[in-house]
Amino acid sequence: MSKHISDTLYRVGHIMSSDEDQPIVMDLLVGFNFSDELVIVIDFFDYEEPAYNCSTAAIVNTDDARIMARRHNIAYSQLPRFITECMSEWRDIINPGLNNVRDCFKEITECLLDEGCRFRIKRTHGPNDYICC
Repeated sequence: MSKHISDTLYRVGHIMSSDEDQPIVMDLLVGFNFSDELVIVIDFFDYEEPAYNCSTAAIVNTDDARIMARRHNIAYSQLPRFITECMSEWRDIINPGLNNVRDCFKEITECLLDEGCRFRIKRTHGPNDYICC
């Protein structure tokens, strides 16, 4: 299994990243996994200790995500782009920190719940079961 869940996604939309001039960076992405499930994922990159690279993802129930797409009059395949566009104000933050990325992830998951979408959390771990977010 790869350290980053996003490595297995397709139709990926980039929502935001923390300040890339720091030794630890978080990327927030949305896309589909090979089971065609909608996935919102935070990838954690530790450039000084790469063994601690890991991910946390919200994997959305496919039926619920399809209902959400119909409710917004978009094709299911366009959900990553739709979510990326809905969260565009987060990209306006200058030098976003790790907490900004976490807060954006939280806002997305709250929106999913408001839309009636069920999801499960999946994580990859670093050494000694280190959890990144």
